[in-house]
Amino acid sequence: MTAEQKATAKKALGITVQIAALLVITLQYAKSFSTPAMSAIGAAYAPAGVDSLMLKNIEGLPSLMAIVGAFAVGILERYMKKKTMLIIAMACTLVGGVVAGLMPETIEGFYGILACRVVLGFGRGMIFPMASSFIADLFEGRQRDRLMSFKTAVGGLSGSVFQLIGGFLAVMSWRYSFIGYLFIIPIVAMIVLWLPEPDVKPAGMTADGKRGNALKSITVAAWIVILLAGVWNFFQFSYFTNISLCIKEAGLGDTGFAGIISSTQTLAAAVGAICYGAFLKGRLRGFDLPIALLGEAVGFWILTHIVSVPGYYAGAIVYGLAFGMFNPALILQIVKVLPKEGATLGLSLLAAAQNLCQYFSAYVLAFFAGLMGVAATGQFAGWNVAWPLATAMAVLVAVIIVITKAKHPELIAGLKEPGKQADIEKTV
Repeated sequence: MTAEQKATAKKALGITVQIAALLVITLQYAKSFSTPAMSAIGAAYAPAGVDSLMLKNIEGLPSLMAIVGAFAVGILERYMKKKTMLIIAMACTLVGGVVAGLMPETIEGFYGILACRVVLGFGRGMIFPMASSFIADLFEGRQRDRLMSFKTAVGGLSGSVFQLIGGFLAVMSWRYSFIGYLFIIPIVAMIVLWLPEPDVKPAGMTADGKRGNALKSITVAAWIVILLAGVWNFFQFSYFTNISLCIKEAGLGDTGFAGIISSTQTLAAAVGAICYGAFLKGRLRGFDLPIALLGEAVGFWILTHIVSVPGYYAGAIVYGLAFGMFNPALILQIVKVLPKEGATLGLSLLAAAQNLCQYFSAYVLAFFAGLMGVAATGQFAGWNVAWPLATAMAVLVAVIIVITKAKHPELIAGLKEPGKQADIEKTV
């Protein structure tokens, strides 16, 4: 395709394509449908001998299989079209979700649910990198940056909506929360009909169609981003695992209050992502990531030092705003240091690293809690580890950015786009 043909194709990417690209991330959060039904599932399968430890696999298996799914994207893109991979991922999400609700209330039926969660998790892992890679492949410049930010907001809000629907359905029956996955069918239809196949060759593919070493497309800078993002996920994920436990231990409220605080954080994350894409991107002199990390550190500090109802609203808002800013800034940074053909593979490696570190988060936090002498703080130990290490991580990232800006400013995603590029984007 010539440069003129590519320019024409870019102009053809109208509102429906943008909507379809943003809708991909909603499927990542479809797991939220069944989250409110955990206690009902436990009660239904208790007579069959299913204990609380076995029950946790319903939530744990999708996260573990997401690692495999994310890796699979980087491999499969060399053998099939990206949209075909996306259709496979959507089918896994839909089938893995709905079929689980048809299982009998026996031990065999419970293992059937776990098998469905394996399928769901694999699809979920595939969707995460592709939700970003389709935007990176189809759009450029400011439009790409805005869509990356809006993607984070859309994902968070859809997760909240799915969880509300799942909670309403779970009141009637735990089965209905799984049947609720049928609600994603209109989303799947819009993606299939509106989202085009990107005109980007896979990583490692030569001009004559031969398959080379795909990992050669992953730059040293990209490996550094993947490593640091994975390490940070050890600590960042503690907010989500500890929020309800800390509220209960502090005596601030029941599960209803925990749900309100979680919703507050989700809304704040959506606002943070939208604000970042709308006017913060390009105004922070490239220090987007360390500023977001400091924001998360402040959020953790508030949650551990101002243990009150107002304090938890404030902590959730501060953490949410920073979290909403961190995610699009991270995706844009890794896309910035990758060649176009390496974006999908790089994003799949990033997703795999984040999911892997997320899975082992509790063990790493327990280790550091003992090392830092905060294990005695109970459920707050994870956050007492997270806020100082988030501060240290912010300083480290800031130092890396200062050094990189001095020698290779073109590798920093948070800098302003050249004026010429801005003018081009106005025509898209």
